[in-house]
Amino acid sequence: MSARFAIPATSFVLKAMIDADLAAAYQGFAAPKLSIAPPPRPNATPAPAATGANAPPEAAQLYLFLHHVAPNAAYRSMALAYIESSGEASTKMPLVLDLHYMLAATGADLERETLLGIGMAALHRQAIVERSAVAAILGAVAIPANPTKLMERLTSEPLANPAHHPEQIKISQHPLDIDMSTKLWSALQSPIRPSAYYLVTTTFLETDDSVPDGPRVDELVIAARPKADRNGDPASDTVTIVDEPLDDGP
Repeated sequence: MSARFAIPATSFVLKAMIDADLAAAYQGFAAPKLSIAPPPRPNATPAPAATGANAPPEAAQLYLFLHHVAPNAAYRSMALAYIESSGEASTKMPLVLDLHYMLAATGADLERETLLGIGMAALHRQAIVERSAVAAILGAVAIPANPTKLMERLTSEPLANPAHHPEQIKISQHPLDIDMSTKLWSALQSPIRPSAYYLVTTTFLETDDSVPDGPRVDELVIAARPKADRNGDPASDTVTIVDEPLDDGP
């Protein structure tokens, strides 16, 4: 996809998968929606009536938060510019990324553990999302006739050529140790809650960068060296040089 939509499209597909499993698991009950925002912070100045035993219970909610983006090591050097048979430099140099997500659940009782389990099961069961599934999820969303926001065009963005980009999403659990997990929750300024961490790979950002033409040849240098095969026949003493002017171009 284009650079502006590749990352949010990945989050959109993951969210749609988990939302579908939430609706199926609640079987007619009001299922909590999945949010792509970070887990909420506590109120800075809670109302006097909302403290201690009078505090309202925390709402049950599931969060899928993109907290880190890194270059994909396997593809990092595979998309460098190269010279094609026509003599032109390739212009396709996509930025290939790995996305790191946090899946966290909030709530006042065991429902938060239920939500976390549903979300983890959805990502585990659909660990490889094929190109056809990605296209089906994006294509199922109605597109406004007259979009008023950029993100309303997300689901209409065409996928890249599958001959060059796999356009499939691979999801794997990527546990963090207690030290890194604590630092992440501290950075979010949110109380630690049941959570799991995932690595989603790979996301291709089409940058459409072109390779500039190389400099023109200003000086032609001709050198001679002895023949490598010592047992071979010596070279002829006659050297013929043909001088052809360089084309200066238009």
